[in-house]
Amino acid sequence: MRDAPFLDRMVVQGHRPDLAMIVEIEQIFFHCAKAFLRAELWRPETWNPGALPSHARIVKAVQHTEETLEELERYYGPSYADRLYRARRPAG
Repeated sequence: MRDAPFLDRMVVQGHRPDLAMIVEIEQIFFHCAKAFLRAELWRPETWNPGALPSHARIVKAVQHTEETLEELERYYGPSYADRLYRARRPAG
């Protein structure tokens, strides 16, 4: 939907989405509450972000790309989030 009225409410850092997709959910399956309690996900001291591969490693594993892993690590490094909302160039 390109002309949906809710797109105006989705502006982030001055950027309004060009397109949105509406998803209708027919059925949801909840996970066992005991598993969430046992996992202690609400306790930051139990988190281990280093156990996960970097975004660059995931991209390299699932997507054909000419860039080396080192190039992808630089691209998806600390400044990646800052580049997500750069000013767009006018089409033309």
